Amino acid sequence: MFEAIKLCQPVPPHKGCGTMLLVGNYTGDILNAGLAITRAKAAGFNVRFVPVGDDVAVGRAQGVKVGRRGLSGHLIALKLACALAEQGANLVEVAAAAENVAANVGTIAVAFDRVALPNALITDLPLLSPNTIEVGMGAHGEPGLERISPIPPLPVLIKRMISLLADTLDADRAFIPLSRGDRVALLVNSLGATDDGVLGVYAEHAIRELKDEWGLDVARLTLGPLVTSLKMSGVGLTVWKVEGGEAGERQLRLWDQRVTCAAWRQ
Repeated sequence: MFEAIKLCQPVPPHKGCGTMLLVGNYTGDILNAGLAITRAKAAGFNVRFVPVGDDVAVGRAQGVKVGRRGLSGHLIALKLACALAEQGANLVEVAAAAENVAANVGTIAVAFDRVALPNALITDLPLLSPNTIEVGMGAHGEPGLERISPIPPLPVLIKRMISLLADTLDADRAFIPLSRGDRVALLVNSLGATDDGVLGVYAEHAIRELKDEWGLDVARLTLGPLVTSLKMSGVGLTVWKVEGGEAGERQLRLWDQRVTCAAWRQ
């Protein structure tokens, strides 16, 4: 990471430049980022650090020391930050945009089975039992919030997932400060092996649940294999609360700003 920071800024560094490290909240990633930032600052580079933890399966009680795991919420923060940077915003403005997303985003995923590692012959991970899904499983196969068997009808599963994201009365998991009438963006993510047809059905049910049961306006929808875990079978729902008024319109313009990255669905 330190070498990457040096590539992003001139040597010797000057105050007109800076680098933001946006990192999903996993212990190893945070430790490596922290070491790189310490070295970079000692060398005179201007660096801002923005961790993003958005997994609502990890409640406040469980994550009291390390916080929530980072899932696909960091992608929204990265999209807005990069769009701002492309427009010429300074490092403080770019980091503030990312931090705003981090404070207003949540993700819940459901795994149809565990990720299969390339070295599975050496370190095999147990698969889920037949006719079983796991709500809240981490991107690396970490234990989830609950296993459900038999698999419930999709409307029932969606209701459970959206409730974990949107219920502000749940003191342990009310991470997104939502109110009826708020605008949100919905990201429906394939964990690696789930195709667009399945994602589209999940998106349709999720939008209906957000609107009819929680009074939320889904202003943007993006779906696809965006933050994956090899060929893991499952779906993640990410809800990001957009600000009100002109600030929200600006956020949506940043979200809509065209990019040349082939993997981004536009």
